[in-house]
This record gives sequence, C-alpha cells and structure tokens, in this order.
Amino acid sequence: MEQAVFISKIEHLKYCDENFTRLYFGNEFCERLIPARQELQKVLAFVKEKNLAFSFVTPYVTNAGLRTIEKLLVFLAKNHPPAEIVFNDWGVFHFVKEAALPFTLVLGRLLLKMKRGPRIMNIIDKVPAETRRYYQTPSLTVPEISSFLSRKGIFRVELDNLLQGIDLDETNNGIHKSLYLPFAFVSTTRFCLAANCEDAAKKEYVGIFPCNRECQRFTFTLFNPVMTLPLVRKGNTIFFMND
Repeated sequence: MEQAVFISKIEHLKYCDENFTRLYFGNEFCERLIPARQELQKVLAFVKEKNLAFSFVTPYVTNAGLRTIEKLLVFLAKNHPPAEIVFNDWGVFHFVKEAALPFTLVLGRLLLKMKRGPRIMNIIDKVPAETRRYYQTPSLTVPEISSFLSRKGIFRVELDNLLQGIDLDETNNGIHKSLYLPFAFVSTTRFCLAANCEDAAKKEYVGIFPCNRECQRFTFTLFNPVMTLPLVRKGNTIFFMND
C-alpha cells in the first residue's frame, strides 16, 4: 500500500516526510487556484530531490481554465513524464489523450459518484440491507462504467472516506483505488462562498464577486441540527472530517 500527502501550496512541502512515497500537488475544486508554472517547477525539484512519485491534481474547469492546465501539462510532460494526472474534468482527460502526453491518468474523486452528505447517517440504520448497500457502493460497480474506464486506460480511481462506509466487493479488481483522509467533500460549486467574506459592508450581499483568494485565509465551520457532524466550508466547497 502506498501512502501519499496532498498539498496545494509549496510552503506545505514541509509536511512531506519519510512516511510518504508520493506527493500530490494541485487543486481539485477551483481553477483560480491552479498553481503557476514556477510553483510546479519548485515542486518537481523537491520530488526529484526526495525521489518521490508525483501526482498532479487538476480541478473541473472552464475553457479558460483548461487552457491554463494545457500549458502546465505540456511543461510537465517535458520535465517529469512519469507523473500521474488526477483529473476531475473530462476535458483535461481528452487533452492528455489528444496531445499523446505520456502520463498515467487517474479518475478524480469528483467524477466518482456516491451519496456524500452526512444526513444519510440519520437513516442508514433504518433502511433495508439492500438499500444500505446501495448507498455504500460507488458508481464503479456499474459494469458499463468499469468497462468504459478500462477501455480508456484508467486503472485507478480516487475515493472519499464516507460516513456510511464503502462497499467495493463488486468493483473491478483491475482498477485500483485510493482513499482520501481525513476530509471528504460533500458538494462544490463555481459560486465561491468565501468571496467578500472579510468585507463587513457586503455581508448581506449574495452574488459573483472578484476573486481575492479569501479561501486561502478563511475556513468556516458550519453547524446544522440535521447534520450528524460539523461541516467545513473552504472556498467553494463543503467538506466533513472522517478520519
């Protein structure tokens, strides 16, 4: 079993110690946080110095975001061709294939479908065993999906550590799985919930505002009696902790 650490800022390289053999770097949820080429360059130097395997993580994107990623992928192919690309947008996958880049492609956790919200724990012990099992199985158990991934050369997928558990009994053993700890994502949107959060004069306003990367400075904890545990709001995405 391989252990990896996932960072989104180069100052977090200090967390990559001898316990890890792979480094994940990038962002899954926002194209505005796609790293600059200079940042990627520094991370690659670190990876080579420490003799680590490397995975570059990419978010869902607009056409503009895709163009940014394309440039980084071409750079990465020239400087570190053994890299993995964890993609969360089929446009990124299509570009890698069309450009015949030498990467190993991994299906990101945003593209593997399961029931995610903590509210499911309010009913999971009350439903029939067959229904419970349905909520515990990822879309990977659907033969057509598993077959499609294999045909496309995708032999690893990313999973969240969901509260109801994960049943992998009927998944294709030829497709490997990676598990994220401790944070699982519930939902994400292009509408950034952190925008303008530090401007008291705009606290009653809801809308689309310029990005000042407030998400890099603020994290919010949300409580609701319907939820079985606190939620964590980071930028445009909601998470919960399950370690």
